[in-house]
Amino acid sequence: MTNGVVLTGGRSSRMGTDKALVEVGGVAMAARVAAALRAGGCDPVWCQGGDVAALRAIGLDARPDPEPHAGPLAAIEAALLAAAPDDVVVAACDLPDLDGATVAALAAAGAAPGVLVAAADDGAGTHLAAWWSQAAAAPLRSLRAGGTFSYREALASLGAVHVPVAARTVRNVNRPTDLDPAHRDRPAHPGSMGISSPVMAIAEITVDELAERLAAGARLIDVREPSEYEEAHVPGAVLIPLGTVPDQIDAFRGDGPTYVICRSGARSMSACEFAVEQGVDVVNVAGGTMAWVTSGRDYATGTA
Repeated sequence: MTNGVVLTGGRSSRMGTDKALVEVGGVAMAARVAAALRAGGCDPVWCQGGDVAALRAIGLDARPDPEPHAGPLAAIEAALLAAAPDDVVVAACDLPDLDGATVAALAAAGAAPGVLVAAADDGAGTHLAAWWSQAAAAPLRSLRAGGTFSYREALASLGAVHVPVAARTVRNVNRPTDLDPAHRDRPAHPGSMGISSPVMAIAEITVDELAERLAAGARLIDVREPSEYEEAHVPGAVLIPLGTVPDQIDAFRGDGPTYVICRSGARSMSACEFAVEQGVDVVNVAGGTMAWVTSGRDYATGTA
């Protein structure tokens, strides 16, 4: 049996109101996604996280999120635990055009031997609509314990099968402008992907551009480990190790973007992906601290 779970626990920062309850065609988005899961053969279907009372008031089975606002991987792990021993199709609440055929295609792909995850892919990338095997629960838990909180990174680590789907079925509604019917038949825009979709365009700058931003008073967060930071870091960078980013996400918020750096740009990109999923304005520093040091610029050492 395959359970269906609608992820309704996002902050909805870009929408300005609870996305799960926003109506498309007169029906709350969470209800539309729940209906698609049922049409695709999922039973039972419930919503996880968010305003449980409000979701129940519109007739949905809603359950509290064990780790509120911890990102999609935490929610998926909780869904697998709640569904055990059954497998799960998980879908973000802001995919209002998801349909039963797409859900069924994900479940069919997941039925193949050895598949841990079968994720919707519209050709532009994967979206937060996927079938998850119970066999993926332990590896997912290990990934999270090791500091992985990017949905896309987790899919890659688990060897997810990419299931071709029509772009219209995974149209992401993340901002009020996305509610415009004119958007309905367009492919989802990579730059509008928040917690509901891992395919996102993360802004990047060079260390030359970073120097200009810092001179103007920009904030810079270094997500490396303390020993790396102490050896060499950009002056003024604040240390928040990658594994602690979910617990310190509010430190990334502020007026204007926060710039994020690591050794070479990979870990900072992962941190940026998570931050964008939480509705935070961030910019990755390409090349990282290595590029800063090799450019000949002054750098700091020690803990300050």
